[in-house]
Amino acid sequence: MSTVREISASDWRIWRALRLRALREDPDAFASTLATALERDTQDGEAYWRGYFTRPGPVLIAEVDGAPFGMARVVVEDGPAHLYSMWVAPEARGRGVGARLIAAGLDWLAAHHPGRTLRLEVVETNLPARRLYSRCGFAVVGPNPEDAAEIVMEHVPDR
Repeated sequence: MSTVREISASDWRIWRALRLRALREDPDAFASTLATALERDTQDGEAYWRGYFTRPGPVLIAEVDGAPFGMARVVVEDGPAHLYSMWVAPEARGRGVGARLIAAGLDWLAAHHPGRTLRLEVVETNLPARRLYSRCGFAVVGPNPEDAAEIVMEHVPDR
């Protein structure tokens, strides 16, 4: 069984391990690269990883039997909120972990910013991720104007 919980800057090592693993194992799923993350890790160390916790919104991890196997961030600024850094380890996929991460993000958003839309960008050819997002209530808005390989999807809450 998987659980999702919000982590804080004091848990930056957990986030670092998940993020580096995600960039290593699924490099095409992210705009960031492993090389860039490792360079920042070398230059800025802990400060770089704690930086993930400075923007408004929760940093979430999913745990299976107490071990971290997934991650996501909801960032709330002007306009729609954004879902970033969504990833589930291959061995935990197909077990509802991704859906639980998304549900936790949507629940947090509804509790703290009722009526706010949640938007994400996903590589157009990443069909498993697109199916997950669709099952969780996201719809395609159109192409990402900043990256031709991606599409924009959003979840509009019931109003």
